[in-house]
Amino acid sequence: MLIGSMGVYQQIKECAEELGSFGIQTVIPTEEGEAIRQLSLFDFEHFKRKASFSYLRKIRDPRTYCVLAVNIDRHGILNYVGPNTFAEIAVAFAQSKKIYLLQGTPDSYLDELSAWRAISLKGQLDRLVSDFRADCMVNDPQMRFFE
Repeated sequence: MLIGSMGVYQQIKECAEELGSFGIQTVIPTEEGEAIRQLSLFDFEHFKRKASFSYLRKIRDPRTYCVLAVNIDRHGILNYVGPNTFAEIAVAFAQSKKIYLLQGTPDSYLDELSAWRAISLKGQLDRLVSDFRADCMVNDPQMRFFE
């Protein structure tokens, strides 16, 4: 599961493509698009509530291995993690999912993310790929008679 602010949607898609090239299936949020800006406040809140609930359910899904927070520098803040992304990270932690941060750990959440064992990737997906392969792509150890 890739998570992050809609302002870094292009980077989320790029991470998903790179992980896909290693045979790792990903889920990314639906792009809000221009139409969302034309909704009334009531309709926008309804959309946001529905989208958030759906995404949190996917994070909790037993088939979800981890979350990758695409925490690009934004708003003058290094390793930015917005409130919605932090909520998604908290749900992942509560479900014992691995937590990866594309960049470093933001100072504002240092205590929590350190205690939750979030892994800072410093811009490189290699660690996530190797962890996934070790944990999920294990060869069948069963011997075969006719191989």
